[in-house]
Amino acid sequence: MRKSITLIAALTAATLPLSAMADKPDWRYVEGGYTKMDFDDNESFEPDGLTVNGKYLLNSNWYLNGEYSFFEEGSFDFDMLTLGAGYRLPVNATTDAYFGANLERIDGDVNDETGYSINAGLRSMITEQVELAGEIGYYDVDDGEATFKVGANYYITPQWAVGANYKVIDDLDIMQVTARYAF
Repeated sequence: MRKSITLIAALTAATLPLSAMADKPDWRYVEGGYTKMDFDDNESFEPDGLTVNGKYLLNSNWYLNGEYSFFEEGSFDFDMLTLGAGYRLPVNATTDAYFGANLERIDGDVNDETGYSINAGLRSMITEQVELAGEIGYYDVDDGEATFKVGANYYITPQWAVGANYKVIDDLDIMQVTARYAF
């Protein structure tokens, strides 16, 4: 947890000097791409699949978000669904802080579980084309776990970006490579 807070503080400090030439983060987008899981205690089980997610800013501060991921490994498959809302708070012209709450659902061949998650993070446009993000949270579907997420997006055009994310939930690592369309 200490590493998470240190990383978010460093991210904020690093973005402040570069913020004069950048814009604010987009809060209306859809993205999709490849996702892979890695379990620390099971190196032979590494499911991968596809993910689709997005955010929609309702007004200047409130947003809706959702994510659906499908994973497969051999004959085993499962889905992860996140639906939620949050509050965005501008820190400066290029950096936003946010706080959110979500309904979480996991559907698998063996087990189906429903729970919730909460998160807080920072998103910052460090240049006109590069966005960095950091997030900490709590994920409770079966057992409550602290979460940590970092990511970056590179905007090829003002609407199109490619990105990568890395999320840790206890002994589970989730890596994603995505393409984004901002509207």
